[in-house]
Amino acid sequence: MSCCILLARLYSSAMLVALSPYHLTTREPVAMAALLLAERVVTLLPRTGQGREGAEEAAERLPRYLDLMLSWRWSQPLWEAGVICSSLDGSEAAADVREAHARIVGEERFSRLRGLMRPELLDTEERYLDAVAADLLKGGPDPAITVPLAAGIDQFAMRHGAAVARSSPFSIAQKAEATLGDRAFAFVIPVLLQASAERMLEAREELESELASLRDAINEEVMSRPARRVRGGSERLAEAVAAYSDAFERKRESLTEADEDGIRVIEGAVSVTGLMLPADAVLTSSLAALDVVKTGRAEAAVDAPAQPGSLDRPRFLALVVKVLGRVPASQR
Repeated sequence: MSCCILLARLYSSAMLVALSPYHLTTREPVAMAALLLAERVVTLLPRTGQGREGAEEAAERLPRYLDLMLSWRWSQPLWEAGVICSSLDGSEAAADVREAHARIVGEERFSRLRGLMRPELLDTEERYLDAVAADLLKGGPDPAITVPLAAGIDQFAMRHGAAVARSSPFSIAQKAEATLGDRAFAFVIPVLLQASAERMLEAREELESELASLRDAINEEVMSRPARRVRGGSERLAEAVAAYSDAFERKRESLTEADEDGIRVIEGAVSVTGLMLPADAVLTSSLAALDVVKTGRAEAAVDAPAQPGSLDRPRFLALVVKVLGRVPASQR
């Protein structure tokens, strides 16, 4: 299937954004931006079995898993409102994560990543779940968990026509991945960097019309990208960004007033860059990061076949979020 056909099929519907459970746990700006910008956010909910019962059973047996669920308690209203979910069309990302493990083990191209893996983690579902919960709570990064998890989420997102939220490149692997991307658009918008789940729901409602227009403009931008092959965003996207920013400014006072539960509301500007990344971006950039560590090179070099430019390579949309400037001390 050509990239053009794939994009038309995937991004012609509602704007879905896949979010790493690491970002949800730490409540990073990329998570807060995604929770405002996306129509729905899907994440990996580690658990044994399916449904709410699977999570409850795991919490009863594994103390660290219970701690993880407690750390996510702030987001419960967003789950209940359907803003956050763990499945799309009846499937979850867990199967894609297992497939990423299998690719590392089975494909010669990724053989150098096998030394980072810990096969014993997969001996039992419970052991793996405990390791994932522990790594999420400490913010990682255990590559035996983070690499296949991130690769699996990307594959899951591609299958379901979802974009993937990314934080601004910091690690060697993230910087290497950025070189794989073909930029589709970039814009700057104000968002809530810190707020309760209830306030996020209020903001989504207050800005519903402008957010809907912005989502439509982003989807259109991605679908037309292979045909246009020019840098930057369209006029429609620029207009949607301006309309949203104006609405945010008009409603700033109500959006940023103190929460009833005492959580300080912090606003800020973020840049959102849309990158079209190849399906195997995580594994390819992890290989490049290994080379940097081994050779001591200043920058990571990626394999030539993964470089941007081919319309026939399956790609997905990554939304790279970066906070601009410093948060005023009065808001901290």
